[in-house]
Amino acid sequence: DLVTEIDLGEPGVSVGDMLVWGPNALFDEADVNDTGATTQGTCIAFNANSDCLAAETILFPDGSTLEFQGIERAGGEPSARTIVGGSGRYLGAAGTMSASPSADLTLWTKTIEIAPPPGQ
Repeated sequence: DLVTEIDLGEPGVSVGDMLVWGPNALFDEADVNDTGATTQGTCIAFNANSDCLAAETILFPDGSTLEFQGIERAGGEPSARTIVGGSGRYLGAAGTMSASPSADLTLWTKTIEIAPPPGQ
């Protein structure tokens, strides 16, 4: 819902352009119920195709967070991000998140896979 495009550098699509979003509500798997969690982040373009380096935080209702970083492909391509940390109940979390956009880029399905701690 809340997305701001910032055109930096050369006018039009170019390296350095930024997308900032959030806080946006996250819904359950059926896309019906608001989970109380929000997503917010930035994506900085590193080429003229608008592929970008994404940094995203999911804030859960209890105050816990998951932090993600990775490449977001332009043009509606699915992408993957790495969990680079967390807080609260996700302290020390590791794993991945896949993000798949709808055809019109208005809905992003995010699937989070948290790896078990080493030795488990």
